[in-house]
Amino acid sequence: MMTRDIEVAGERLTLHAQRAIHWAATRTLLVSDLHLGKGAVFRRAGIAVPSGDTEGDLARLDALIAEFAPERLTVLGDLVHGAATERSAWVERVRAWRQRHADVAIELIAGNHDRHFDVASLGILVRPGKVSAPPFVFAHHPEKHTEGYTLSGHVHPGVTVRDGWRRHRLPAFVFDRDVGMLPAFGTLTGLHDVERASGRRIVAVTPAGLLPVTER
Repeated sequence: MMTRDIEVAGERLTLHAQRAIHWAATRTLLVSDLHLGKGAVFRRAGIAVPSGDTEGDLARLDALIAEFAPERLTVLGDLVHGAATERSAWVERVRAWRQRHADVAIELIAGNHDRHFDVASLGILVRPGKVSAPPFVFAHHPEKHTEGYTLSGHVHPGVTVRDGWRRHRLPAFVFDRDVGMLPAFGTLTGLHDVERASGRRIVAVTPAGLLPVTER
């Protein structure tokens, strides 16, 4: 199953196996932690990683926009990974991608990595801190806010799932009482293991779709 509807703070949210959330009531698509240009940063440092990560991630966004036709795309922090110049190939690709989706309002809740590049120069609205979207608060860091239920990123949550004798470490959506975390959207992103706990809802992202994970 590539999508799964859940209720959070009284609202229906659609989780997608491409590591995104669609909030149909407001036609808002949410993603987090793309870390665009991370491959280029690694290659400049002499670390051999394949190219094409930015193109692949933009293509996945294209598919999500085509599927949900959102009015707004909100990135919950860390759209970019590191410093770049106007001559960086990935910058030109992202700017061209933004122009193709000129009818979609795209905003970034600034994350800790976004300080390294002027994201506004890509044609994307940058919002510092947090944004109130009742009953939610959109933020980068997974912190409780009195104004509403926090939807956030930053952690790159993951969970280990057993399949017989095999163990699979998978990206995951995590929902606690006051804070929800999206899996990192970017291809070249790691995972931070989260614990299963009472009252915590975890939905793992597998190659075959979404898998709810029960408490041990």
